[in-house]
Amino acid sequence: MSRMETIEVPAPTQDASRDHSWLALIALAVIAVVQVHFALTRTINWDEFFFYGQIVDFTQGEALRPLQTLHVQLFQWIPGIASTGVDGIVIGRLFMLACALVTAASITLIAGKFARREYALAAALIWLTAGFTMQHGWSFRTDPLATVPLAAALAVLARSRLSPGWIALGGLLVGFAGMVTVKTILFLPAFAGLAWLRWSEAKFAPAFAIRIAAIPVTAAIAFAALYLWHGSVLGDADAQAGASYASGVSQSMLFAGLPIYLHFAVKAAIISVAAVAAIGFAFAKLKSRPRDEMIALAGLLAPLAALLIYRNTLPYFYPMMLAPVIAASVIGVAAIAELYSLKLLIGYAAISGIVVWAVDGPGFKEQQREIQIAADTIFDEPVGYIDFPDMLPAHRKENGFLTAWGIESQHARDEGYFRNLLEEKSVPLLLTAEPEKNPTLLAVMQGLPQQARFREDDRAVLRATYRPFWGPFWLAGKTVPAGQSATYEVLVPGPYTVTGVPISIDGTRHDAGSIIALDRGMVTLENTGDGEAGIIWGKALRTPDAPPPERPYWRGF
Repeated sequence: MSRMETIEVPAPTQDASRDHSWLALIALAVIAVVQVHFALTRTINWDEFFFYGQIVDFTQGEALRPLQTLHVQLFQWIPGIASTGVDGIVIGRLFMLACALVTAASITLIAGKFARREYALAAALIWLTAGFTMQHGWSFRTDPLATVPLAAALAVLARSRLSPGWIALGGLLVGFAGMVTVKTILFLPAFAGLAWLRWSEAKFAPAFAIRIAAIPVTAAIAFAALYLWHGSVLGDADAQAGASYASGVSQSMLFAGLPIYLHFAVKAAIISVAAVAAIGFAFAKLKSRPRDEMIALAGLLAPLAALLIYRNTLPYFYPMMLAPVIAASVIGVAAIAELYSLKLLIGYAAISGIVVWAVDGPGFKEQQREIQIAADTIFDEPVGYIDFPDMLPAHRKENGFLTAWGIESQHARDEGYFRNLLEEKSVPLLLTAEPEKNPTLLAVMQGLPQQARFREDDRAVLRATYRPFWGPFWLAGKTVPAGQSATYEVLVPGPYTVTGVPISIDGTRHDAGSIIALDRGMVTLENTGDGEAGIIWGKALRTPDAPPPERPYWRGF
């Protein structure tokens, strides 16, 4: 073999001279079992509700953009077997855990390009036990679904003979990942670095360059074919809208200037010491590698730069970003084994992962399930609603996803977002079930400081339209204190129930419990009784027998 084909690792110590692959495999198996428990029990994250809500929307014939919605076809079977959205997400999590394990196998293959098998297995273990991988590597969202084909494609590029079959597989995997998320672009340096290494191993033969170039060409063809096919299934494959959406995501999320989530990088380092050590040693040893190998390793390490250029570096992004990084950090694993002990590193990584699981804290999945069951108790049929993440997938979420980016996008539109929404659609329900640290709609309805994130006109129309019903459920309606009158703009047409004491509506008296039909427009409510009176949307809707679950309904990252 040529110098470029020789795998160079530090000279083994007495500990490293024995193959400890068996120990790494045992640790990987233990961590996989721990993560099954994690996936079954951890609180559902808001992104998971949004991800699952898109699937339900697809099964109900709702219009979706073709880009970044391919998962709706893959998982359209889940709502049919899940009793609640929470249960459906848990089922999806098990699939994502399988994706994470396949990603770990791909990391082993990539790392095996640069070091012995035991080191490669240890690198896979370090990735799987990194704190945010333990907590989010199996979550039901875009990232695990994109990471697995990208890592597999990198393994194909690194280890296969690049025969036509392997080229086709690699291109298909990359094209699939591109349909899943635009974040696929962050892996470009990793592919470029490995491509250079493979070409150098072929002594820069033009014929081999053509084989390598065939992978991105195949990926582009696969992406286009998947886009057109998926768009045709959705029934609204608007290429211009899809391109505009991708451009908006790229401009608003990929290259947003100063990073705003660096504190999560600090937390990641604290709960992922083995990963930090491996990465640190890898950078220290990088210049000692042959030039072309160094280029490949640098490309695999390059996604770390996303912490500085990519806005949405929340904890669930770390498993995706770290997959190629940890594969390259196998040279750091080898260096640690030389200086200290591979057994010690494997043991520490496994124990640290178990500690992350053991101290994770209380979960609120049952409270989330209670809210979904309550919605099905209150409403006989699906209703339109406004909320933060699409927490009630069996009903129709009518507003956008209220992340920070979502609120900014809403502000970028014309004034009157919620008024326009209520004038166009029937939205009787407002659900104020947000994280306590980010109480978006709850802040509006209770006058908390965080309400300033919304325009004043949006805040005013929500407060004027909805009244409390049960826990986080607010329904369209109005209350009038004893002896007072008020005007109410009906923005949600339909049946209303008179509550409290009798009330006069536009001069006509209605007893408590009466059902009246109201169209959009202004009405005058007059309460001449001794107690509170009001109207609330619905035909004598039933409240759940149990009291509302206490907040919080969520946990932090």
